[in-house]
Amino acid sequence: MDLTAEFDGRLSPNEQKLIDVARQFANDHLKSRENTAYAQDHHQALLALASQSGLAGMEVPAAAGGADASFSTRMRVCEELARYDAAFAFSLVNHHNVISRIAVSGQSSFCQKWVKPMLHGEHFGCTAMSEPQSGSDFSAMHTTATHTGMEWRLNGEKAWIANAAFADTFLVYAQTDPSAGIKGIAGFVVLASDKGFIRQPAFNLPGIEGMGVGGFTLDNCVVPADRVLYPPGTGFMSAMQGVNRARIHVAAINTGMLDASLEAAISYAHTRQAFGQSLLEFQGLRWSLADVATQLQAMRLMTYSGARAIDTGADAQNAAAMAKKYANDQAAGAIASCMQAMGAVGLLPQYPLTRHLSCARALCYTDGTPEMMNERISHLLRKKYIDAA
Repeated sequence: MDLTAEFDGRLSPNEQKLIDVARQFANDHLKSRENTAYAQDHHQALLALASQSGLAGMEVPAAAGGADASFSTRMRVCEELARYDAAFAFSLVNHHNVISRIAVSGQSSFCQKWVKPMLHGEHFGCTAMSEPQSGSDFSAMHTTATHTGMEWRLNGEKAWIANAAFADTFLVYAQTDPSAGIKGIAGFVVLASDKGFIRQPAFNLPGIEGMGVGGFTLDNCVVPADRVLYPPGTGFMSAMQGVNRARIHVAAINTGMLDASLEAAISYAHTRQAFGQSLLEFQGLRWSLADVATQLQAMRLMTYSGARAIDTGADAQNAAAMAKKYANDQAAGAIASCMQAMGAVGLLPQYPLTRHLSCARALCYTDGTPEMMNERISHLLRKKYIDAA
């Protein structure tokens, strides 16, 4: 049985419907997009449309208006969307994550103010962790939050944030007590309309424009006390709890891109004639694509295994780190092999390969670089074989 079909068969009918919605959305709205930069307002219109179709509420509790689906469903939605536009998939899941975090907070006032508008695609969200001087080292953040009675004042700068170019609602992590280290980190709901919030111009990143990657400055930004989503002492752990999920969905996005690239290469090579025969009759090309297919299967197995670990509540640290590392290590080279099989035709805008190649490189820097994955994996190896001895 096909690995994806077998995996989806374990999901509920409602979860399978969400995947079908994502597949249809990708075919209707993402497949035909030219391989060039496009206006940010067009991306926002598509993001609103995807939200209205239910894709922004995948893991959001039903009581808050969401689908209450599994993480595996979210992972598969990412994979389907990424076949044609990985940047859009990344953008949507970041929007979704803010909705989900606010919805499960148990604060009903938050749901009324922000969850419903975001589910309907009227407002967009993003999570702000990275800073100009600290990315993977989350605990080294410089953004501060000072309590002044009934409010907090936030100061600092966030950078390399997906959706920052257009988001309305931000989950911002800040340090409330530098002497407390990670125990001083808290999470705040910050609005683009808040006094002291200054949006910075988006980064010019060809091929991944849809992610809206940018940053903002907080200059004595006033945040009411009732907008503390994660109080001091809980912010760091809440952020880290999402890391394994983020790494798996990045691996899934790479899987979707590679699957679409391999399909394009095989379809083209089958019809293209050279020296009186189909390109697929040339052993060198066949073997190259066989290598890509093997890489794709391994990538998918690791990604799906990690998703199942998360849904069953198992320790997914190692599975997530290995899935992301393997995807980051293999995707760009495998996509390039598909492009090579197509020759210069692979550069044309009706094919997604050049855009996928840019995205594959960009995804190496999100949610931990391959080097950081090696550090996480080696730490767990030491814990298993040395510390436990």
